[in-house]
Amino acid sequence: MSVMDAKRNYVVEAATRLFLSHSLSGVTIRDVAQEAGVGEATVYRYFSTKTALIVACALKLEGEVVQFFLRESNPADGYTRLAKFYASYVDMFAFRPELYRFLYEFDTFCVEQRVKGLDEYADKLDLFRDAYLAAYRDGLQDGSVREIRDPELFYYTTTHAVLSLAKKLAMEGEIVRQDQATDQIGELRMLNETILYSLRREH
Repeated sequence: MSVMDAKRNYVVEAATRLFLSHSLSGVTIRDVAQEAGVGEATVYRYFSTKTALIVACALKLEGEVVQFFLRESNPADGYTRLAKFYASYVDMFAFRPELYRFLYEFDTFCVEQRVKGLDEYADKLDLFRDAYLAAYRDGLQDGSVREIRDPELFYYTTTHAVLSLAKKLAMEGEIVRQDQATDQIGELRMLNETILYSLRREH
């Protein structure tokens, strides 16, 4: 790694810390420069706009999430792999809920700013789908998973549902009394159990 790459990564790490502990709109380039211990000109040398810096941070976090979700394991069957996949959403929420808040703000930011050039980000998202569908196919072969009419659509529908719930819970506190009726982890687990019930071959 070159010196320039190392400095760029250092700026991204500093910015990521700030974006995770604050909001995307609340962090300025000056804040990032101070956090990284460099001048603002140095930040702009690597990132011409705040948008470019935010996307770089999103890519960094996405890489960490990919490693977490697709970590090595040797489960007994396809269903167990799928169950672990959904459980990773809950585990991530339990240990790093700020990641879901960042994702919520990043999605909103990309829509509002009409951010383009997210191909690299989208390519990494395909890794989740591919791993999921591989586990599903193995589950069909080993008999642990029932046949779904459109497994790819099922993947997108269910993962969007879990991800949306996790992002919503990460953004909200106890606003009304109904928010105290269940715990956040319990809600995510209940949704996962409902999804897995639809996947498991034997009920």
